[in-house]
Amino acid sequence: MTAAELRTRNAAATRDAILRAARQRFLQDGYDQVGVRAIAGDAGIDPALICRYFGSKERLFAEVLASTSRDPMQVLGGDRTTFGLRVARAILDPDERAPEHLAFVQLVTRSSASPTASGVVRRHIESQFMEPFTAWLGGERAAEKAWLIACILAGVKVMVGIDGEPGEGQEAVERLARVLQSVVDE
Repeated sequence: MTAAELRTRNAAATRDAILRAARQRFLQDGYDQVGVRAIAGDAGIDPALICRYFGSKERLFAEVLASTSRDPMQVLGGDRTTFGLRVARAILDPDERAPEHLAFVQLVTRSSASPTASGVVRRHIESQFMEPFTAWLGGERAAEKAWLIACILAGVKVMVGIDGEPGEGQEAVERLARVLQSVVDE
């Protein structure tokens, strides 16, 4: 193994260790309560390496968000006539309540009081959810519909995370499916 290969492997491992430590800290304490030194300590690295790899705490947070969220268009995109049912099933699926699937929502809610973190979250949601979903919806009121559906889905995700059960299984899926489909079809 060459010295360059060794550095690359160590760089990737260091970057991953920083991301894991930052994710854990941001989930636990929220953006404003987390310091770069604490993240570095958890990752077992010098704090200067966070700046070297990510540039700033804000950019590190953006990377954590990006690594925690999934491409929403995998579920949202597709046949318009089955949108409501497809999305309702996905969001109410018990497997979606696993802690790793709720991490994005937790990061957003735990850091929402921070003006800096809120800006990062807003930019991420705009580019990764609102813009592609608005384009998929199309039409003159697409942005309004995308915003309304985003609010419904975020609320359902939070409430399911709190309550655990949204109601009677298939009945809850069908209720949510009707609401979502009505917004798309309007």
